[in-house]
Amino acid sequence: MGCLNSKNCIRKAKAKETLGEGAVNSVHSSASSDSGDGDQLPELGVNDGDSDVGISRLSRVSSQFLPPEGSKTVRVPSGNYELRYSFLSQRGFYPEALDKPNQDSFFVHTPFGTNPDDLFFGVFDGHGEFGAQCSQFVKRRLCENLLRNSQFHTDAVEAIHAAFLTTNAQLHADALDDSMSGTTAITILVRGRMIYVANAGDSRAVIAERRGNDIVATDLSVDQTPFHSDELERVKHCGARVMTLDQIEGLKNPEVQCWVAEEEDDGDPPRLWVQNGMYPGTAFTRSIGDSVAESIGVVASPEIYTLKVTPNHKFIVIASDGVFEFLSSQTVVEMVDKFKDPRDACAAIVAESYRLWLQYETRTDDITIIVVHINGLTEVWEGDVCKELDSSSRTMPEVVDAVGSPSSLAVGLISRNHHVKHDLSRARLRAIESSLENGHTWVPSTSNRKTLEEKAHIECVLHDHFLFRKLTDSQCHVLLDCMQRVEVKPGIVIVEQGGEGDCFYVVGNGEFEVLATQEDGKEVFNKVLHRYTAENLSSFGELALMSNMPLQASVRAVTAGTIWALRREDFRGILASKFSNLASLKLLRSVELFSMLTILQLSHIAESLLEVKFSDGQKIVDKEEPLSTLYIIQKGIVRLSYLGDTLSPNVCRIFSTYLDLRTENQDINSHVVELREGSHFGEWALVGESIGGWSAVSIGNVVCLLIAKEKLESVVGPLSNHSQEDQKIYATDCSEIGLVRLRGTDAIQTLKRFIKRKIKELGKEAQVMKEKDMLFLLFCATQSYVGIL
Repeated sequence: MGCLNSKNCIRKAKAKETLGEGAVNSVHSSASSDSGDGDQLPELGVNDGDSDVGISRLSRVSSQFLPPEGSKTVRVPSGNYELRYSFLSQRGFYPEALDKPNQDSFFVHTPFGTNPDDLFFGVFDGHGEFGAQCSQFVKRRLCENLLRNSQFHTDAVEAIHAAFLTTNAQLHADALDDSMSGTTAITILVRGRMIYVANAGDSRAVIAERRGNDIVATDLSVDQTPFHSDELERVKHCGARVMTLDQIEGLKNPEVQCWVAEEEDDGDPPRLWVQNGMYPGTAFTRSIGDSVAESIGVVASPEIYTLKVTPNHKFIVIASDGVFEFLSSQTVVEMVDKFKDPRDACAAIVAESYRLWLQYETRTDDITIIVVHINGLTEVWEGDVCKELDSSSRTMPEVVDAVGSPSSLAVGLISRNHHVKHDLSRARLRAIESSLENGHTWVPSTSNRKTLEEKAHIECVLHDHFLFRKLTDSQCHVLLDCMQRVEVKPGIVIVEQGGEGDCFYVVGNGEFEVLATQEDGKEVFNKVLHRYTAENLSSFGELALMSNMPLQASVRAVTAGTIWALRREDFRGILASKFSNLASLKLLRSVELFSMLTILQLSHIAESLLEVKFSDGQKIVDKEEPLSTLYIIQKGIVRLSYLGDTLSPNVCRIFSTYLDLRTENQDINSHVVELREGSHFGEWALVGESIGGWSAVSIGNVVCLLIAKEKLESVVGPLSNHSQEDQKIYATDCSEIGLVRLRGTDAIQTLKRFIKRKIKELGKEAQVMKEKDMLFLLFCATQSYVGIL
């Protein structure tokens, strides 16, 4: 992630057709472990015993598509403790390139080389046209180079540093085109009680520390991006132009540093460019490969941190930036801490990352994670020191002692790793805008009828499931409707090992068994791994909702039964379209008070809306209590009543629509109106207008979306209490026209602003300049002002 390809770059010879494992499409082609004897290099591409990496039912049902033993456990003899680990790599979802391979890869070597005290974990995030091949190349060669280094057993830091640089040189020399492709890399070498973390790029390693009743995330690496002043100055010194895409395209001043913090990049982070070209556009400052970017300071030299583990350290997380784009290190650690089995933690974090990508973007990144539990450490040590090596400018590595304890160093690391996005990307905003304007949105499958008992059973199975726990009530309702009944007979295979699944299943009734084909010498047989029943609230097929990975086990019906199927297309549609929020955005747009707010601001309000249900005849608002909340009617009818002798001009302005729709008039001072779905009331409270004497009662069952003034202001700030007519903006194809108030005065003038980018796209330069000259001649008479952005 983070590298832009350019047609201006001359490619090398065509890449090799095959690189050992090839492109990564499942965790098995990414994972490796078990080194041989002596100096024999590890056999890559073969996992050491895990017959599958699926997702379990977490807190309710034991493993699914996994052997009963679950995650892998390995002992560290000299440290007298154990490591229990698991991993998961999820291919990204790219609507415009559905067959794009997983560019992430990873390895797990237990042990690494001949020493049982050495264990090696690594995650590689490829980017560019040949990113998948680059990450595979690097994960193999890095291990080979490290084991062959003569100083590996005596000076791990020196050996790791040399292995990164050697691997980078080998990638440059290979026929594989790394001119505009490469991979970030983060590795952890465990040697007894010491761990060595090497990082080149923006993937991340985190260790969890128990402090009393709290679990605290300690970053073991720094995201190497231009957001950090030291990296920024280094690449500038090497000749890089550091600008955002908006600056490159002339939409922002290229002379002004327009980025402040990583979480505020608005989807437009600072990138690295050559002096006289629009390439390579990398958003990171270190990687392996990227020969063009290397000429402007993108180096393969890793930052290396060492740490001695203590009994307070509970687990380590190593993950690509697909995880940390929307989840902070602390959030990830808190999630992992909820699961006893690291395999379940991997599944939950990948699912949550995937969901957030689709919420804020129109795609997902590749997502890879390794979780390693530290078990059995009992001694308490004093004087542990965490050390940092930044070898970017040194020919020979040097370990520099950090001041204070490992935790104090972690504070410095965390302060540089606060990158978590909370805003919709520009692509997502454009997609929402298009849906609102054109009505193009995902359409769920035909509603499938279910009895109340069936609905209750499905809801019980899905309750607290990590894939569905963040869905809104409206989304859950749509999901429930989308689930299709499938009747099965004994012996029917629901999903088949090696095939591609596209459904998630909830067991309605009957018994089902999980089978995996295994070999015992020359004999091939099916082993029953698990059984599913409705009584156990069983479900299976979670990974199929996220990608079409080859299935690692089969599920066969033992008895006749019923299962409920949710298609991948419907699941993605529910997440990507933000079904409930899209409807809420349409309702919010109808509130005149919000007419000046952007789609991003409206989306923040939509996420803050509270859904409340009222029964027939229930009093929603009492006339004795002034309204303090905006109510948007999502379903049903609400009767508003107002009793007052006079209506002030402000009240008339606010309620003129309601009074025009009056349905009853018991006396001259009584005003009653019935509002239906899509209508709203109480907006005056959001601008501080206090009006008593109003009451609201539900007619039939009513559902309203609510937001209070205090909540609104915490989301988008206070709304000014002046006439909306003064704020109207009218848009054309390349300009906007509106009224503005001169600062410090009450004078209102007309502003027409032209947008350069759109003028250029439409080829209207000459027409606009003529209009500008004409308007300028009229300026003295109209007191208008013309500006071009």
